[in-house]
Amino acid sequence: MTAAHILGYIGALLTGLVLGLLGGGGAAVSIPILVYAFGVEASIATGYSLLIVAFTALLGTVQNLRLGHVRYSALVKCGLPALVSIYVMRRFLIHSIPKVFFTAGGLTLTKDSFILFILAFFMIMVARNMIWPKAADKEAKPAPYWWVLIQSVAIGLFTGLVGAGGGFLLIPLILSVEPMEFRNATATSLALVTLNSMIGFIGDLQSHLDMDWTFLATFLSLSVAGVLGGIAIANKVDNVKLRRIFGYTMMCIAIYILIREIAALIL
Repeated sequence: MTAAHILGYIGALLTGLVLGLLGGGGAAVSIPILVYAFGVEASIATGYSLLIVAFTALLGTVQNLRLGHVRYSALVKCGLPALVSIYVMRRFLIHSIPKVFFTAGGLTLTKDSFILFILAFFMIMVARNMIWPKAADKEAKPAPYWWVLIQSVAIGLFTGLVGAGGGFLLIPLILSVEPMEFRNATATSLALVTLNSMIGFIGDLQSHLDMDWTFLATFLSLSVAGVLGGIAIANKVDNVKLRRIFGYTMMCIAIYILIREIAALIL
């Protein structure tokens, strides 16, 4: 085991810990850990990430279901289109993208680099929301369902491509369907993230993606252990400060991805 592998496993544990403390935002960090610490292809790492997201989000979803925080009508309206689109992305589309995604002159953009570029921008958006959170607009009128449908399909395709939960995208969509308390929106979003991730990973399995199950089980076990630890101490930590610190950390990781992939593209 190399030093990079040791740091990668520590990263898996810490990512799970932050997920347990904050309830989201950290799953995307697992992908650069998988790619840069363990050398996993980005397209495969996104599939691994979906399984990690599914297990970690399930822990919170079970608790929210017991407390009655999940709004089932919003879950169905926002969830069904996203479930279909994320399955289509993982089962058919992502594995049909050519290894060389784009070529122009002396520049060659590979499939893995393309996914990592999209992921980096996604992480920047998540980090921005963690550092400068926006207040929910409780007075907003419900959006027409055709607009909800389009957004739900787009979110499913996007999260299927980058292998992240996409909770920060789902919360505004859920709030646009019907008026509810923010805690109900976050609980409904987490339930949808759980379902999306499970369906996306099933799509990977049906596409006969080659997976290292021993490695995945080890990585997942550390992430879940971190989540359980985070949940246990969540009430003892200043989550506002932690959210900002992790937001800045995620921003730095995203910038690192962009610099590394742009350098590889140019050189």
